[in-house]
Amino acid sequence: MKESPLAAELEPFIANWSDRDGGQELANYVSFLNELCDLLGVGRPHPASHITDKNAYVFERAVTFRTPDGGTSPGRIDLYKRGAFVLEAKQSRSPVRPRRSLSRAISSPRKSRSLCRAAAARRRVPGTC
Repeated sequence: MKESPLAAELEPFIANWSDRDGGQELANYVSFLNELCDLLGVGRPHPASHITDKNAYVFERAVTFRTPDGGTSPGRIDLYKRGAFVLEAKQSRSPVRPRRSLSRAISSPRKSRSLCRAAAARRRVPGTC
């Protein structure tokens, strides 16, 4: 069976980004996401405007966070696409685990949900897995 073009590009992408030590989120996330967009065949985010309402698909979109006491504070979303998603990049400082563990988690829905719940508990963020 002939390998798909995506599969041929996927392994080098994974190898390149799996080799990175943790803790360099700010230095790496834009490059990683731009390369991921290229791999998936979707457009890269647009240059940001100083007019926030025009920023429909950008890195570092300005937002105003509302606090429980009614106050506000300025913030940024790492990658924003209006009507589609919000992405916050996180890179662990922990050593990279072998990909075999990830492969097993992906192949087992029960294991995937279990890992998701454990990760959400560690971050103290309730989540639906």
